[in-house]
Amino acid sequence: MARQMLNENTFAHTAVRPAERAAPRTMTIGGTVVKALFLLVVTAGFAGLGWRAAANILLTSSLWMFLGYLLLIALTVAAAANPRLAFPVGLLYAVLTGLWIGAISRVYETYYDGIVAQALLASLATVLACLVLYVSRAFRLTSKAVRVIVVATLGIGLMYFAGWILSIFGLNLLFWTDPGNPVGIAISVAICVVAALNLMLDFGFIEQGVTVGAPKEFEWYSAFGLLATIVWLYLEILRLIARTRS
Repeated sequence: MARQMLNENTFAHTAVRPAERAAPRTMTIGGTVVKALFLLVVTAGFAGLGWRAAANILLTSSLWMFLGYLLLIALTVAAAANPRLAFPVGLLYAVLTGLWIGAISRVYETYYDGIVAQALLASLATVLACLVLYVSRAFRLTSKAVRVIVVATLGIGLMYFAGWILSIFGLNLLFWTDPGNPVGIAISVAICVVAALNLMLDFGFIEQGVTVGAPKEFEWYSAFGLLATIVWLYLEILRLIARTRS
């Protein structure tokens, strides 16, 4: 989802020039980090509400989960179309995605005791590892690597969409949906790797925005994109752990 917001054209001079005349202040790494942490805190707070609400509601419908996912994608598209809406739309995204992943996490915890804590720790460790690798320049984002990651991300999105469409007609991708299938586990591992690589892209695009002097408002825009990637990473790790424990 974050790829819709943070891409090679996000901070193009043609995209930021109009805002520069109205907003001379430029984005900074520190400002972006603070705003991203704020959105994460809001997400975590509403995830607690979603967790408690799910205690009395059965939320195992794949249709419900997919519709919620589509709504979150629609919000990222809205922010991508107008970066100046990044703060209100990002805040709404944090609220809705918090409720959504809180409820989903409660369902997973019901079937796999302790899985949420494992997924949270793994997600935090992955984010920190990606940040260290990026800051130390141990992992370099070449133009070819960016294209591969973007194509892989789009492929994953198409796979999820195709799987949902087929499920409507009673057709299941057993290699993907069967929890104990080794192929399904391998695919989950690959998706988690792609999600982690998307974090690297986010860091790179945020650095690019600071370098070209993007307007201050792009801090919210970048923080929103970073939150979307972290949420995706957490959900994929949660799914992977569930598969391995099955």
